[in-house]
Amino acid sequence: MIKIQLPTLNFELVEKTGLLDINIFNQLTNELKKLGTGNIPKSRWFHKRRKEIVDALSNGYKLSRLLKTVRDIRVLIHLWSTDTIFFSTYPISKNNLKSIARIKTPLSSSQLYSLIRLYFYHFNNISDLKYFCKFIRDNLRKICSKKRLSKDMLLYCKNKDILFDPSLKDFWEMYSLEEITLKDFFQNFNIPWDHRSQFLISSKNSLYLKPVEVLKPGKEDPVFELISKPENKDMPYDKNYSIAQKVSMIMMDKAVDKNMPDNWRQFIIKLLGDPRMPKSSDLYKKSWAGLPVSYEKEMRKWLSQMDLIVFLDILQEIGKQSGNDMIRRMFPARKKFLESLYKTGMVVSTRLFLSNDAIEFIEQRYDQEERPSFAKISHKNKSVIYMQIGKVHLIEGTHNYSARLLDRLPKKHSINDLQKKRYILPELATGLDQAYVSEFKDSPHLYVVPHDIHNAWQRKLIEIFKMFNIYVDI
Repeated sequence: MIKIQLPTLNFELVEKTGLLDINIFNQLTNELKKLGTGNIPKSRWFHKRRKEIVDALSNGYKLSRLLKTVRDIRVLIHLWSTDTIFFSTYPISKNNLKSIARIKTPLSSSQLYSLIRLYFYHFNNISDLKYFCKFIRDNLRKICSKKRLSKDMLLYCKNKDILFDPSLKDFWEMYSLEEITLKDFFQNFNIPWDHRSQFLISSKNSLYLKPVEVLKPGKEDPVFELISKPENKDMPYDKNYSIAQKVSMIMMDKAVDKNMPDNWRQFIIKLLGDPRMPKSSDLYKKSWAGLPVSYEKEMRKWLSQMDLIVFLDILQEIGKQSGNDMIRRMFPARKKFLESLYKTGMVVSTRLFLSNDAIEFIEQRYDQEERPSFAKISHKNKSVIYMQIGKVHLIEGTHNYSARLLDRLPKKHSINDLQKKRYILPELATGLDQAYVSEFKDSPHLYVVPHDIHNAWQRKLIEIFKMFNIYVDI
C-alpha cells in the first residue's frame, strides 16, 4: 500500500483575525437591544401591522380586541415606547396588560426588558402603576430560572421586589445605607441615569424635595447636608431647574410675606450664591438667572435685612470701642430709623461698604458662610450702607458721615457696580455729590443731611421721604 506524503501545511493568522466578526457580533447585539427599547424595526410585517392597529383605533376599535398575536405585543410595546400621544391615549392599564397576558405568559426576555424601560421612563405617568409593578414582578418570577438571561435582566430578577414597588420604600432604605452617589446607586441596579426619566425625577423628589416641603421655616434637617453636596445641588431636577434651584424655591415660597430665618437664608446662599453678584458670572447664570425674577427680588429684600443687622452691629461696636459718647447716644435713634425704613416693605436692595476695622469685626463675629456680601473701603474705621427704598437711594454711614438721599444715581457712578470690590471713602460721599450735580445740573433732589443728637436729621429725612410717597413710622 502506497502512503501518500502530503506537504506540511503552515497556517499564519494575522493579529486582527476574528476581530471583524466580534465587531459585527457587537453591532448585531446593539441592534437587538435597540429593538427592545423602541427603535423602529425594518420588517415589512411590522410597519403593516402597526398601521393596521393605529387605523383601527382611530376608527373606534378597542385596543384589547386588536391584540391577537405575539407580534401584536411587539407592535404595542413599540408604540408605547415611541409615541407619546399613543401612550397617553392608550395607556399601560390593567385591561391592556391583561390582554397581553392572555396572548403570552410569560413574556420573552426582550419584551419584558422593554416594558421595564417604560416603567423607568414613565414611572409618574403610568395610571395603573400598582398593577403594572405586579405584572412585571410576576413575569420576572417565571423567567428568572432561565439560564440565558442578560446581566441586566438578572439584576432585575434579583431585585424585583424592591425595584418594582410603587412606594419604593425598601429601595430608599437601601440607598440610605450606601455611601455612594445616587448616580452610582442607580447604575448598580441598571436604572437609566437620564434626567428625563420619571423614575429619576420621582427619586430626586423623594430624596431632596419632600423632606424640605414638610419643614416649618427655620427648622433644619439632615437632608440639608445631602442637598448641599456638589454632585446633588448641581444635579438637574428636570429640564428647567437644578436640585438647588427647586429646593431654594420651596424654602422661599414658605417664607413669602414673612421674615426669612437666618439659617434658611444662609442655606439658600450656600446653594445658589448671593444674587447681588455680577450677572455675568458663571454662578449667577446657573443659579439665579434661571429662576423667575420674583425669587431674586425677595432674596434681595431678605439680604437687605441682614445687611442692616450687620451695619447696626458695626455701628454699636464703634460706639463701644471708640468711647465716643456722641455715637453711643445717637445709636438708638439711628437703629430705630433704619429698622423703620425696612418695615416700610419698600427696601429693594442694599450694599455694604466696610472699613478695615469693620471687616475684622465681622470676621470675628460671624462664621464665613454667615457673612454678608460687601465691598471694601480703604479707611480704618468708617463704613457705609447703601439702600434703595422704592425709587430713591439712601447712603448712610458711621461716625460723622452725613446721610445722603438721592432721587436717582449718576450713570457714571459705580456704587452699584458689583464687579468693583474696592472704594475710597470720597467716592461714596463728596465724589457722589459731584457726580450727581455734574449729570443732573437742574435737579434739586440731592439731599445731604448731617446727624445731630437732637434727631433733627430724622425729621428732615422723613419729610423728604414723604415727597416720594415713602412714609416712615417712628
